[in-house]
Amino acid sequence: MRIAYIAAGAAGMYCGTCIHDNTLAAALQEAGHEVALLPLYTPLRTDEEDVSRGQIFYGALNVYLQQKSGLFRHTPRLLDRWLDRPALLSAVSKLAASTDARDLGDLTLSVLRAEHGRQRKELERLVDWLEGFDPDIVQLANSMLLGIGGEIKRRLDVPLVCALTGEDIFLEQLPEPRRSEVIE
Repeated sequence: MRIAYIAAGAAGMYCGTCIHDNTLAAALQEAGHEVALLPLYTPLRTDEEDVSRGQIFYGALNVYLQQKSGLFRHTPRLLDRWLDRPALLSAVSKLAASTDARDLGDLTLSVLRAEHGRQRKELERLVDWLEGFDPDIVQLANSMLLGIGGEIKRRLDVPLVCALTGEDIFLEQLPEPRRSEVIE
């Protein structure tokens, strides 16, 4: 079975979710499945061998810049690739990354709006890649990624599976009115 496993990377620290996603993907590979572990935002941080594809989707710098400036919603792919380099994202995330929900309400809502959000080109790139991989199933690591599920389902017409992995803690910290909008 070909499985596309979409995971959210950690910001500069070892992350239980990253370790879980990597371990599950490695176990599925060991069981004979072809698994493409695809980190979003930043590279996965794990204390074991990283089995991800090494390519970052929704790179943290691109996502942030697209949220803040319309110019970055139309930059050429060459610049996007440079900003999505794993080494650059790792370095930046160690220095200045914030995963404080109080600062991420607008960005979270935009990413959840998927094709209607400011990061539409990131969604297009991810789904284009998934079409080439041709998975039998797509696993979303947490419900904060559900926004991208609609476009994946429309274009790939494969089953989607979504885990619940403690995102309620993040949601509880979002300030209103964004908290209610994200939950909706």
